[in-house]
Order: sequence, then C-alpha cells, then structure tokens
Amino acid sequence: MQDDANPATATATSTALGWVGLWCAATAVLAYMGTLNRVAWVLAGVTALLAIVASWRWWLAWLAQRRCARRDALYRASGQAAVDEMAGVQFEHYVAAVLRGLGYSVEVTKASGDFGVDLIATKDDVRTAVQCKRQARAVDGSAIQQVVAGAAVYDCEATMVVSNHRYTAAAQDLAEVHACVLVDRVRLARMSRASRPQGPQASTNRSR
Repeated sequence: MQDDANPATATATSTALGWVGLWCAATAVLAYMGTLNRVAWVLAGVTALLAIVASWRWWLAWLAQRRCARRDALYRASGQAAVDEMAGVQFEHYVAAVLRGLGYSVEVTKASGDFGVDLIATKDDVRTAVQCKRQARAVDGSAIQQVVAGAAVYDCEATMVVSNHRYTAAAQDLAEVHACVLVDRVRLARMSRASRPQGPQASTNRSR
C-alpha cells in the first residue's frame, strides 16, 4: 500500500482544481456567447455539480496532506529514546517521514511478503529499496542481502538499510560490494534534524 503522502494525493488535488477551473471557464464562455438557453443551463448545471464534487475531493486531499504533514513532523521530532521503543511498523513510518523531509516520495510496501523491502523511496527519478531495522543489536549482512534481492522485484535502482543501531563489519563490507547505503542511528538522527526546518537538502551516505 502507499503511504498518505504520495503522488496520488497530488494528482487528486490537481484534478479537482482542474474541474473547478473548467467549470468557471465553461460558465464564462456560455455567458459571453449569450447562449444560456435550456440546454446551456443543463450543461452549466452538470459542470457545476462536477465542480462541487471536485472541490470536495480537493478539500479532502488537502486535509489528508495536512494530517500527513503533522504526523511526519511529530515522527521527525521523536528523540532517540522514543525511536528505540518504536514497534517495527512505527519505525517504518518514522523512516518514511524522515525521507519525505529530505525530498523523497515514499511508498510503504505491504506488511507481509515484501521481499525484504519496507519502503520505496523515489527522488530525482531514482527508486530506492529501503529496509528498516529497528533492533537492539548490530545489524548483520542478512539485511543487505534481503534488500538487494528485493530491489529487483520492485524495479529499484538503489538500495538502503536504515537502523536505530550500528552495523557489523561484515555488513559494511557487503554493503560496499553492492553499493547499498547504510544509515545507522547517528546518521539517522542527523537526517531527522536536517529534514525538520528546510526539507530536501541533506543526502545519505554510506555508514563506515
């Protein structure tokens, strides 16, 4: 499934505004031509109804964007102690919020059968398969193996593993081989802080 903030919401908003604009333009043209007879009134009524429906959809999309923005802000404001206490799904949404703050469009994959890919983050037309590992010990190489294998399933060009902990030396070596970006707890905290005030600026580098 997709997270709340995604291209579909923006598309719904632009479509709704387009219908409102179309109704205004159509009404203006009909009035200018002086053809507001019965047929014209019917057409104007139909376009008005469509405009009302479109306006309602735009309002709902706007509210959804606001809710998502507020939720993301709360997630990004979470301290490291709170992050360590998050459940797996919560941690995925936290990482998604951080990545969106850095300019990514984020899709959350289905909870089961995700082939080791929890998020699909897209930026500059590059799709990145992301695995989120919220755990109390160092992340080993299996996480890199899983996300690299799952990236092909989701047609992703890049891979990333994000954790609230550190990575073993073997995991770092394997990530180097596969050009997989590793984000540990220190880098994740920096990314969260960078995404709060200014949005898409910071970039993630491989953890060494």
